[in-house]
Amino acid sequence: MTAELDHLVLAVPDLEAAIADLAARTGVEPVAGGSHPGRGTHNALVGLRWRGGARCYLELLAPDPAQQDVPDDAWMLDVGSLGHDFAPRLHTWAVRPDDLDARVAAATREGIEAGRPVAASRRTISGEQLSWRLAVPRPLGLGGVQPFLIDWGGGPHPADTLAPQLELVELELSYPDPTEAQARLSALGVDLPVFAAEQPGLRATLATPRGTVVLA
Repeated sequence: MTAELDHLVLAVPDLEAAIADLAARTGVEPVAGGSHPGRGTHNALVGLRWRGGARCYLELLAPDPAQQDVPDDAWMLDVGSLGHDFAPRLHTWAVRPDDLDARVAAATREGIEAGRPVAASRRTISGEQLSWRLAVPRPLGLGGVQPFLIDWGGGPHPADTLAPQLELVELELSYPDPTEAQARLSALGVDLPVFAAEQPGLRATLATPRGTVVLA
């Protein structure tokens, strides 16, 4: 791919419960990330290896109970639209293009909504400030099958402090109209195949210390 896989987003209703569940299933405990102030969420992370690269990760993203009355349009990655007691789901994913602004502009010229680049940040549990820019269409493109775009600039990347502990064996994308989906992904620098299915879907197969684990 001309755009590198950055991370997968597993949306969960309760972060602590999800950390415990994933640790039990994989033998690897996610590391607490931090809160997204004003965006309604907090997260935990697990390092991933994919296609020989280590600068990617799995993000467990959950509503942050410390943040109340978050406006609908402020929620990180539209997690607020999932409600309160939703089932954990592979919600969407992110890729790193060589040039975020150029990629958004190119997609726009092809009639593809990639979102407007905006700045975001959070402070890690250790106190380190992480800053990035991202472009996220609202609602999520292709029901989350279309990745959003992210650029960490010259600053630290979350995976820099995460030893790659799980291997992403396969990432499977599905959509009712795979031809349409494939065209959108190609415009974003993604060359993964898309399979036909009744509903949009993401499916990740992980090799873990406790065997194969599938997230969908």
